[in-house]
Amino acid sequence: MKLLVGADFDTYFDNREYSGSEIGKSGTLFSARLTPTLGVEWNKHNRLVFAVDMWSNFGDDTKFISKARPQAYYQFENSKVTAAAGIFSREKMMGDYTELILSDSVRFYENRVQGLMGQYRGHRGFVELAVDWYGMYSVASREKFRILSAGRYYFDNYHRRFYGGYAMQVGHYAGSETIEGCVVDNIIVMPHVGARFNAFFDFDVSLHYVQTMQRDRANEESFTMPGGGMLKARMEKWGVFLEEQLYVGGNLQPYYNTYRSEAFPFGYGGDLYAGERFFGTDDSVYNSTKIGYDKRFFNNTLHVNAYIAMQYDGRVWGTKQVVQLSVRLLKDISLQKKR
Repeated sequence: MKLLVGADFDTYFDNREYSGSEIGKSGTLFSARLTPTLGVEWNKHNRLVFAVDMWSNFGDDTKFISKARPQAYYQFENSKVTAAAGIFSREKMMGDYTELILSDSVRFYENRVQGLMGQYRGHRGFVELAVDWYGMYSVASREKFRILSAGRYYFDNYHRRFYGGYAMQVGHYAGSETIEGCVVDNIIVMPHVGARFNAFFDFDVSLHYVQTMQRDRANEESFTMPGGGMLKARMEKWGVFLEEQLYVGGNLQPYYNTYRSEAFPFGYGGDLYAGERFFGTDDSVYNSTKIGYDKRFFNNTLHVNAYIAMQYDGRVWGTKQVVQLSVRLLKDISLQKKR
């Protein structure tokens, strides 16, 4: 048996300048999160872990800690399988869910999965499934959960250049004790194919088909099914990268700011949609070009990710500057008595 002692630290800066855009809102997010961790490991494959996420929003001097939220989970892991149950970090998930399902800011501020997760890893890829129950039926909140699944398969086992895969969300946004008869389905399916290769730079190019199935049961009998296509291309060398993401298709967030009911006269907003807001464009195109630096140091204990994004919503351009620094420390201490 081993004692696990660790600490995670993250700081996130996100400045958005969207003057003239009817979709994006200008503003700045700047926060830090410290997560001390304590757990036990037994039989090499089993862990029981408790941690606390302690947040501080920069510039807020009214509180010592802006908020604190627990993590508590059991994890089984071997060379091919990982399973977790409880409240655990979203970092345990491997899938490429893209900014359509989870934006960068949501990944930081909603960093926990509350539920279950299972993963299988093979020689040619992986598949995973998770249930995230992030809203409890009560007076104060609506019942909300999402099922997330993703996978990838490499067609050439040796070079691992060509691949196919998918990402999927099944979202359930229901009522509360004060809001009845208001259930929204939000399903996203994204199969993709791609290629990775080296020509002085490291390249990763993928093409995604996007199909959503959405229904506001209080107002509609049938599903609304906006969809489209997305091209992602990234080139990188020495941590410096250029990334292009182009989406062409329909408004993937039709209930974001349209009248739904007297309780939601301005739509469901970010409470329903966790993805990047620009996927809600009515102008059939969203383009994002990122230039940045992404690198890990000191045996992967320190991660620096910084970029400038130039975003086009079909009408105007906006910019976003993001800097994220993460530290991951974990020490295991044997509890076996020496003979």
